[in-house]
Amino acid sequence: MKAASASKTILSSLGLWLFASSSSLVSAFDYNITDAGSLYLIDSKTGISGLKTIFVDDAILVTVEDVTWEYTGLEGGMDIVLYRTLVDGVVQATGNISLADVDRELPTSFDCGSVVVSESGTSTIEVILSVDGQPASTSSDYQVYGAGVSIIPLIWILCMALGTKMVELSLFSGIWLASCIVTGSLAQGFRDTLNVYLVDALSDGGNVSVILFTVFLSGTVGMMQKSGGMLGFTRDIAKIAKTPRTGQLACMTVGIIIFFDDYSNVLLAGETMRPLLDLLCISREKLAFIVDATSAPIASISPISSWVGFEVGLISEQLEIIQGMVEARGETLTIKDSGFAIFLQSIKYRYYPIFMIVLMMLLIGFQRDYGPMLIAERRVRVYDRTDGGPNKGKGGEIEGSGENQPREDQPLLSINMLLPVVILVALIFLALVRSGNDGSGTQTFMEKIEASDSFVALLYGCMGAAWIAMVLYLMQITMPGTGTLVWPTPSVLYDMLPWRSEQVEVQPRFLMSVGESIEAFLFGMSRIFLALIVLTLAWASGDVMSAVGCDRLFAAWISEGVDPRLLPTISFIVSMLMALATGTSWGTMSILFPLILVPTYFSSGGNELIFYSTVAGVLSGSVAGDHMSPISDTTVLSALACDVTLVAHVTTQAPYVLVMVLISIVFGTIPIGYDAWPNMVGIALGWVCSLVFVYVVCVPIISPTGRWDPSFKFCCGRNHDPEFLEQLTNDTIKKYNGEVVEMKEEGDVLNDADELTKEKAETEGGEVEKSDEPSPVEESPAAQDSAEVDA
Repeated sequence: MKAASASKTILSSLGLWLFASSSSLVSAFDYNITDAGSLYLIDSKTGISGLKTIFVDDAILVTVEDVTWEYTGLEGGMDIVLYRTLVDGVVQATGNISLADVDRELPTSFDCGSVVVSESGTSTIEVILSVDGQPASTSSDYQVYGAGVSIIPLIWILCMALGTKMVELSLFSGIWLASCIVTGSLAQGFRDTLNVYLVDALSDGGNVSVILFTVFLSGTVGMMQKSGGMLGFTRDIAKIAKTPRTGQLACMTVGIIIFFDDYSNVLLAGETMRPLLDLLCISREKLAFIVDATSAPIASISPISSWVGFEVGLISEQLEIIQGMVEARGETLTIKDSGFAIFLQSIKYRYYPIFMIVLMMLLIGFQRDYGPMLIAERRVRVYDRTDGGPNKGKGGEIEGSGENQPREDQPLLSINMLLPVVILVALIFLALVRSGNDGSGTQTFMEKIEASDSFVALLYGCMGAAWIAMVLYLMQITMPGTGTLVWPTPSVLYDMLPWRSEQVEVQPRFLMSVGESIEAFLFGMSRIFLALIVLTLAWASGDVMSAVGCDRLFAAWISEGVDPRLLPTISFIVSMLMALATGTSWGTMSILFPLILVPTYFSSGGNELIFYSTVAGVLSGSVAGDHMSPISDTTVLSALACDVTLVAHVTTQAPYVLVMVLISIVFGTIPIGYDAWPNMVGIALGWVCSLVFVYVVCVPIISPTGRWDPSFKFCCGRNHDPEFLEQLTNDTIKKYNGEVVEMKEEGDVLNDADELTKEKAETEGGEVEKSDEPSPVEESPAAQDSAEVDA
């Protein structure tokens, strides 16, 4: 028995020895390094890793990755790895790494000290690893320059955008410039712009999800437009809009209801509400302001919109970096662990969109304005103009929009827009809850939402809504020429058969056939093609800005001299200025999130309040800058949809934006950074301040004194002829007193002194020639409003 036991022991030992000899994951003593892998650089000051370039005199931690081992078969080898780190052939770091504690799995990465490069230009970093005197090396070339060089591409983009008014060219040239800095070569920089940064931007899974979700949603909106549902919804609202106040409120309501996409919001509210607001004597400038100032703020803070996937994707990318650095430091993450959860937490700190929406309600409710908008409104309201005013655009439709309009005999039913929207929201919420359910049964509804996969939910929801909308339109049958639906009786269905077309006088048809639905879907997708180009360039720009070191520069500034409590304010102001210059809020987010979020977390010590409010600062500042930018896609689209000149739209909207920016900083970003008061107190104070601004600074459009706001003489008064302003003031008083005020000739430029003098001379010499427009002065304003709407 003892002999058998001894034999088993010997056999077991022999088996273990044979297994150890045949395994690649064994003792390091009989292995050598055959491939030193690749270099991985980390900035010592900021902790930012994966460096592609180096700043002069900055300490850089050097790591080798993907080290390959080979079994030598020799026993008694060393258990130490020696390394030497060289810069341009000069040794800067040496050391050894003990493998005494390594049992079975050999390490594939080593920390090889730190280096400092003191001269700009191209430098070669080389690491030599050796075991038992057998060396293996890896090296790579890096561009070295001063830290200030990293911000040059960003400044270039801003200057190009302001100078050329072409966002696409500005972003592409900025990417190329940054790529040239990274590679040190014009030719290689151009190749990397195409092969690395643009290709990577379009091959990223999260980016592709955003593109698909955006085009699916836009396609669904195209179907709703073609079905007549969007126009029907607008006309239903118009039935209760009988005065300028209710008309503007109806326009804003449309913008709030169409919360899921800013482009759709602009197109729907602008194109369809314009005829109604013209009849109610509202200027095109005010219409464009309502449309533009409602679309992006609503879409940006809505948990279900075309912005969500994009914003969550940007946040998630930086969250992954933060999580990796936190784990490497052995710390605990102090913020939410999903991008969507952080997005939800940031909504309550987005002061600018919240204050702008409230301001719009107050302006509509009190019927007050100030600055250039006051002039625009009085030009139309005092003279009861129904053409939108002298600054109306030269075109009436957005190019190509007529291709997707409903048929002239199409039943215009709002249910064909409302039902797909309700289905879209329901499907997205269902997908959010299902994707965030961990199966434990203990999660709350919000915990499921925060843990959900928003990309999947948005994709499934939009595509599902599109299919259901197509079926909905197939279930409705209309009789051509009647503009009404008919019941699908057996006789009606029989008459719809193809061979019955020659046997019936009028053949029933589907509200929208499958082909029409697909065409409308594709039209909606094509409408945002240019926006997707800007989006792709913005993604690539964000990546190359990190490669050139712009994120390290911002991180160093924040970690060295900026009080973390100021980060919400700084992020808000910087993003506003960048969006103003580039004209793209999405591009601004793409550039700034990689630069700000990671250093914000660590410089604030993981403070949740500062981190969430900084995220909100970038998101809301982007919207504010977008509202003031004459090259912004939504600003241009708003001017086109509302048929007003771009300059008139920007100059009348910007003063309100500046006021809301100031209120957002004073009552929002600064106090929340210093934790001066609860967030709701700041929001309430901001609302009160907005009310004071509307009631004290702004003045009634139709005033008994015809007075102007306090800032008028310092800004607007200098840009208009004094005689014109005096006449407009007197006519405003007359209008308030119910006197007859003659409408000016169509096309008359009211602020032209020569034309004004000529008109006075004609009035003194005889009867003024009547305008082709019907004059509404015979009736009271309320009666005229009612008559025009009824007509």
